[in-house]
Amino acid sequence: MSALRVHIDTDPGLDDLLALAFALASPELSVEGITTVAGNASIAAVTENALRFMTLAGAQIPVGAGADGPLALTRIDAASFHGADGRRGVPIADPPSRTPVESARDVLRRSLEARRVERVIALGPLTNIAARVTDEPDLFADTQLVWMGGTLGRGNVTRAAEFNAFADPRAVRVVLESGVRLRVVGLDVTARVAVRAGHLEAAGFAATPRARMVDGALRALFCAERAFSGEPAAYLHDPCAVAAAFAPDLFEFAPLRLHACDEEGSERGRLRVDAAARHVASYAVAAREAELTALFLKRVTEWASFVSVAS
Repeated sequence: MSALRVHIDTDPGLDDLLALAFALASPELSVEGITTVAGNASIAAVTENALRFMTLAGAQIPVGAGADGPLALTRIDAASFHGADGRRGVPIADPPSRTPVESARDVLRRSLEARRVERVIALGPLTNIAARVTDEPDLFADTQLVWMGGTLGRGNVTRAAEFNAFADPRAVRVVLESGVRLRVVGLDVTARVAVRAGHLEAAGFAATPRARMVDGALRALFCAERAFSGEPAAYLHDPCAVAAAFAPDLFEFAPLRLHACDEEGSERGRLRVDAAARHVASYAVAAREAELTALFLKRVTEWASFVSVAS
């Protein structure tokens, strides 16, 4: 069976870096392109992190730099959690010396049109995706969008909103109203899938550059989460979206009609069920949490043990 062709839109980001490692470590996936979007940190920082990761991975995957802010409303970032560099100083390979990075518009279009990707996995704010859907909706006709974002429960930025939805709720609304086939993996499930200290000790990462990045990102998430909630854990928000692209049987999905509040105020970024919405999204309501964590750790441990030529 051939690998599923995917494009990843991301704002690396500690758990984004882990999700990229998970994607490249999964034989079910063939990553055809990567685009970056401002979210966890500035567009310059997240694009540099993506390029550094590609060097570390020894992967020749096109990278395009995208939106530096939301379609509307005030700009926010998650520097207080991920650091101004998006990775809390976790070491990754030096970025390659190359010609200027392509635009996300061109890289995403090529993935959809020339590479015929079957999934677009969005790990950050939906700004790039919304812009493309608005300009050329037909490009998404044969593609499903898998998005890590939103919650129908308690948020992690405000009581109402998850970070990616809060960062650009106008983009969420555009995507929901576009009719693009959409699978949403939100905090409702990702906040229950985590790597903890015992997992990390049992993993026994090898002494390689890749392993130092994976181990460093997990430990940085422990520190960030301890300061945020008092609990040292690495929640696998973005890796869950990667898993949902190729192993949807690890989740339970419900068909829901959704609305996103795209105005400033206490409701900004809130997702709610709306029977009047025109389109149905496939929304993750449960997950096989222990199996997801085990699969992630198995794959990234094996990937991290390999020493690439670029390393």
